[in-house]
Amino acid sequence: MIVTVTRPLASLSFLKTLLRAFAFIACVSLSMTASAHNVLKSSIPADGSTLERSPGELALDFNGQVRLVKLSLKRSDESIDVGFKPDLTAATSFVVPVPELASGTYSLEFSVIGEDGHTVAGHFNFGIGMPAAHAESGH
Repeated sequence: MIVTVTRPLASLSFLKTLLRAFAFIACVSLSMTASAHNVLKSSIPADGSTLERSPGELALDFNGQVRLVKLSLKRSDESIDVGFKPDLTAATSFVVPVPELASGTYSLEFSVIGEDGHTVAGHFNFGIGMPAAHAESGH
């Protein structure tokens, strides 16, 4: 007597197809994660905000771990020394003390290196005693 078993082969074929589908989904998910760059979630002062007086510090909050490698503050074309020194310690938030700032419009530019190794640059504007300059935001 010869017995033919077809069910296990069909189940094996189904399992192979299922494994391929999971592998494909995993690859797509990993590539999407790897290509996502870090962005500035929020800042103090906020982009476009008008302050009544000088802030004591600037705060940057990112959507993931980054290393802040560049930060510059300008009033019109004048650079303001905030004593920034790059720190290769990764974090999601950074606070930078600033000297007393006069009335005017300010632009803050920054560069970060994300966990994926990509450098991302951004900027935002704020005003003290007057509206911030209108420019496209870097976040």
